[in-house]
Amino acid sequence: MNVVRTPLRSLLGLFRVLGREAQEKPPSPPTTSGGSGGEDRERLILRILSTLRNNSILLCGTTGSGKTSILLELKDRLAAGGDPATVFFPAYVNLEGVPEQLLFATVADAVLEQLDFAPPSKVERFGADYGHRELVGDFRAVIRTLKQSSPRSARLVLLVDHIDELNTYDPRTTQRVRGLFMTGLDGVLVMVATAVEIDKRWEQEGSPWYNFFEEIGLPEPPSTDADPDEGRDTMARNE
Repeated sequence: MNVVRTPLRSLLGLFRVLGREAQEKPPSPPTTSGGSGGEDRERLILRILSTLRNNSILLCGTTGSGKTSILLELKDRLAAGGDPATVFFPAYVNLEGVPEQLLFATVADAVLEQLDFAPPSKVERFGADYGHRELVGDFRAVIRTLKQSSPRSARLVLLVDHIDELNTYDPRTTQRVRGLFMTGLDGVLVMVATAVEIDKRWEQEGSPWYNFFEEIGLPEPPSTDADPDEGRDTMARNE
């Protein structure tokens, strides 16, 4: 099933423009909120940006630790360009509450829409018959086009929120997710994922995630003596 509706040749001009714009933009200035907290966050962002050249990353933290806001900041920083060697094309994917049969359709819908490879659409457009094989084919087509957008290296970055949703899936589905990075896409496809807690079998040989992520633990959110309901509202916004 081919969901890249627009002929890829017609997209080359668009990505050449994007590549030139990214190349011309200066590096984004550090974003801090002041104080040690802002400095710690900036160090974390810089660490992630440096690691992305070679490895995928798993951010683990409790609700309210800022996982989602970090992903969204990374999306802005990567899209702003400024890296002298690589043009990054980030796409944010939220897996919270996604049923297993719509996993690959959800990823395709998010990535293709954010990179303007297809008109805005609903997940139902792809349906449960859109699986691992279809996503691999579309990712290959996308990456072929991205590579022609700039003389620099191109890298597609999946910013996957709530990857611990996969804890409830069939392990074979998780194997297929890992397989995305082993089907000729290694070196051009990378992921930053977040979780409260991921199935620790990923640390064992034979696990889909063995030796895949660099894991970074996020600090606990500061405690507060405020009203409990107000605290829950705040955590929900931060998450």
